[in-house]
Amino acid sequence: MQVIDKRTAKKFIGIAAAILLGLFILSLVAVNVFVEPSLRKKLHTLIIQGSDSLYTYSLGNLDANFFGGNIEVNNLQIQVDSNHYKRLEEKQDLPSLTIELRLGKGYIRGVSVFSLLIGKKISIQEIGSKDADIKLSRHLHQHSVNTTKPPLWKAIQPTIAQITIDRIRLDGLKMLYKNADTSESVKLQFDRIDAHADQLRVDSMASIDTDRIAFAQEIYLKVHDLKYRTPDSSYKMKAEWLTFSSKNKTIEIDSFKIQPTLKKKDFYEMYGVQASLYYMTVDKARFTGLNFNKFIHDNFIIADSVVLLQPELSVYLDKGQEQKFKSKIGSYPHQKLMNASSPIDIKTISATGASVAYTEKNGTTGEEGTLNLDHVDLLVKNATNMPENIGKDPICTAQAKGTILQGSPISVGFKFYLDSTNGRFDVQGAVDNVSAAQINKISIPMANTNLTSLKVHHIDFKLTADNFNAWSDVKMRYSDLAVELSKTDEKTGATVSRKFINNLLNKYVLWHDNPIPGQSERVATHVQFYRLTTQSFFGVIWKSLFAGMENIMLKSG
Repeated sequence: MQVIDKRTAKKFIGIAAAILLGLFILSLVAVNVFVEPSLRKKLHTLIIQGSDSLYTYSLGNLDANFFGGNIEVNNLQIQVDSNHYKRLEEKQDLPSLTIELRLGKGYIRGVSVFSLLIGKKISIQEIGSKDADIKLSRHLHQHSVNTTKPPLWKAIQPTIAQITIDRIRLDGLKMLYKNADTSESVKLQFDRIDAHADQLRVDSMASIDTDRIAFAQEIYLKVHDLKYRTPDSSYKMKAEWLTFSSKNKTIEIDSFKIQPTLKKKDFYEMYGVQASLYYMTVDKARFTGLNFNKFIHDNFIIADSVVLLQPELSVYLDKGQEQKFKSKIGSYPHQKLMNASSPIDIKTISATGASVAYTEKNGTTGEEGTLNLDHVDLLVKNATNMPENIGKDPICTAQAKGTILQGSPISVGFKFYLDSTNGRFDVQGAVDNVSAAQINKISIPMANTNLTSLKVHHIDFKLTADNFNAWSDVKMRYSDLAVELSKTDEKTGATVSRKFINNLLNKYVLWHDNPIPGQSERVATHVQFYRLTTQSFFGVIWKSLFAGMENIMLKSG
């Protein structure tokens, strides 16, 4: 037997090692050569087969590193197939959301390329991008649709049995969100979103997990500089920050603002009618207990609470413009809630440190007066239009406390009867310590009426109203009532006192005190007020309350 010397053995081992190394390198090269077409096939299955051919796509470069488990994707675009879209639209069988994606550059890390090539389970550590543009279109269904389309997890079988992704991270994402049903749809433009989705799992178990959204255990969004305009561009909205967490079921908004697009002068020059302008800011808003899945799929707005911190509402009305004679029957707050296009169920709505300012410009004098409500704390309960909830509790309540006319305490409570067919609601409230000087700040510019003296000690009021009538009970304790009416000449603009009428009014018509010393207190009971169809919710409350006050202040009763 021939013995191999050590030198020959070393050469043999070296040659064998070189051959094995070469084969290994060749295998890696071969695998990398076959990786790209295999990955493209998997991507095709996921997009085309997974969407039942609703989407088409194009892909630029796809570079996979077998050894490192990393994949780079360039120029991926996913679009809706217009022909398939039209067929589904005609059958009213569109999904709740459709998406279009433009991905300049993205990466996939921690993927087992070997398992991806020969196995049916896809496991990925992270998918990310800093260059993505997404367009989301929401499709609202008026009724439930029986669809025959398989869900994603079933559509990708048997080629792909399961997909798990630890995290999807998108920084600097641009997104457009809109309702696609009409040309007058809502459109929201997000110029920068930082988002991540954790623990994604696409299989049969994840599809029935109600705590997941789009197969993700948690979706987190942080939006900066959100901007929006109404479809007719009459109002614009802005929020500095918006944060959404599906895990916590919350949305938080910082520095929210909404205002007319046009300035007051330009607005009234364009429209030329008596229309109120609304301005609103909110320091912080928080929505808790959100059911986001019900919103996406069924357009349900469900939340445990809505909390507003430091909201400020300003309303401006120019009475010098042409009046619009438009019926406001059916426009009470609870009637608007009942007629909302979406099912709504919000357990509580609260506002802390709120302020409201109503400014009215006198159409004759051009003077402006402002009614202020400040330091208002508000709590609304059972804001719902869902029949099953109304059957359990048909009353929505609202309680508010604050100050009126820059310092006088006011408290008021509302009951809205959600099951009422005629718009019934009740109001009960109280006001303390109001002076003539406070009232004159609004009565002189708005009504040319000057209270030369008055001290209101306390007012208690109750009223019940419906679409056409209101009935009020009022108690009002006051002293030293004296009034001076004025008249403004429409041609010259001069304002003069109506001396003769003022003498008659103060001497023969008004009670100067209530109660009069030695007499019982006068009260107004069940005073009926007939609503004009053009009067608003607060207009009905004020007119009904004032009708009761007149019964107390006027000697005619």
